[in-house]
Amino acid sequence: MEIRRLQRIKGGSFTLSLPKNWVEKRKLKRGEQIAVSEEEDGSLRLHPVAVSIEKPLEVVLALEDYPDMKALEYTIGTFYIQGSNKISITSKEIIPAEQKRKLKLLRTDLPGVEIAEEEAKKLSFQVLIDPAAFSLESLIEKTSAFSLHLQEDAVRSLVERNLQLAEEVLERGKEAQRHYRMTIRQVALASLNKSLGRRIGVKSCQECVTFALIARDLSRLVYHSSSIARHVLAIKGARISREILDIVANMSKVVYEMQREAVHAFLKRDVKPAVAAMGKMNVIGKEEKKLLTKIMDVKDVDIAVTLGMIARDLRRIAGYSVAIADDAMNRVLTPVS
Repeated sequence: MEIRRLQRIKGGSFTLSLPKNWVEKRKLKRGEQIAVSEEEDGSLRLHPVAVSIEKPLEVVLALEDYPDMKALEYTIGTFYIQGSNKISITSKEIIPAEQKRKLKLLRTDLPGVEIAEEEAKKLSFQVLIDPAAFSLESLIEKTSAFSLHLQEDAVRSLVERNLQLAEEVLERGKEAQRHYRMTIRQVALASLNKSLGRRIGVKSCQECVTFALIARDLSRLVYHSSSIARHVLAIKGARISREILDIVANMSKVVYEMQREAVHAFLKRDVKPAVAAMGKMNVIGKEEKKLLTKIMDVKDVDIAVTLGMIARDLRRIAGYSVAIADDAMNRVLTPVS
């Protein structure tokens, strides 16, 4: 870090000399325009007007470095989440048609991704979506709505022994995960570009962290709601006592309210519903104990174990709802300098 002395000139203005290395590195000349913007912490940010500060992020992956296709698919997804605009896969040899087909299917998991280039030895993905068009709060709200409906329908598929509904919940769970990836991508872009961050509703680096946390916690809610649907399909509509189903339904209602209150607290910056959501965890503990006691009377071991897993999933949804309430508290209760 260099320390430079502030100079006052005629007319009352102030000047500060720029580091020679910084100017030469950017090939700037006398008379060029420099944009100056003030950051949240009071610091100043300088950048040449002629040079875009929103350069596209591109990455090139060599197919030979990924003998396992799953590893390549995961890497592409990670680069997407981290904000890459273009991802190219190149190969020394012709890329097998089956490998290309599998890679192209990734578009269904990554919102806004399309094929930009395709050659015998190359395949490029381009993200065509405009990040400024999606505020983080709107994405959080939409993902939460997905999660709430998933949980509600997953439990209903158990109570009504509706296997078709359980299968449909699993399909919707995949769409909710698309929203999660999009949200984390927006968080990453906001952390890289403060100007974009402000446009999509991020006021500070600290708030960026809370958005990343709530996105992660919402994704876990989606996972456990989908898990309930998988368990319903596993027991294939087996008859379960009305008493057990009623406890599951009551437990689900409390969990539903916990998530709804926690997300509301985050979006509205209101501590009260966050505290209310946290307070319901004791109710969940009692309902879970009651449910597990009744499950012990089930004679079929496989069904009993599966019901126990459903109880665990509901408790974990409650736990992640408390985590979201904590995210809300961290967003609201920030020290003011």
